[in-house]
Amino acid sequence: SIIFPVLFFSSCTFIDGNNGSHEVNPDEFGTTKPDRLSPFAAKLIDGINQSEIRRRALVVLCFALLNENAKDAYMLSVDHKGFDMLAKVLSGGAEYQWKEFRITFEEEAEDVELFCTKLVQMEEAALDKVKSCSGLG
Repeated sequence: SIIFPVLFFSSCTFIDGNNGSHEVNPDEFGTTKPDRLSPFAAKLIDGINQSEIRRRALVVLCFALLNENAKDAYMLSVDHKGFDMLAKVLSGGAEYQWKEFRITFEEEAEDVELFCTKLVQMEEAALDKVKSCSGLG
């Protein structure tokens, strides 16, 4: 006969993207649903990353929203709450390093069209902020 071990978890630690740890009660885990944008994520990310204009817009978002001086940026993931990006930012002196950032929307994007609309609105607001700070606007 085959004996299967039974595991019981009394505690669980979640480690976030910034290496912060958070205790999680295993009883609070539930089933998850796929994100509404997941069927379109790969094409959306690929389209953004292949567009020089969209990538420049991500650089402007880094400056305006995150106060980071970025040289380049790529979209990593998208979901209805926002997106993750990888940006090559100035880190001490004149050296650039790749760093991951999360940008969240004020309101969730229910579909791809709304995601794109929210992204463009954020880009326009960031560009206006940069223009006003530089005296161009």
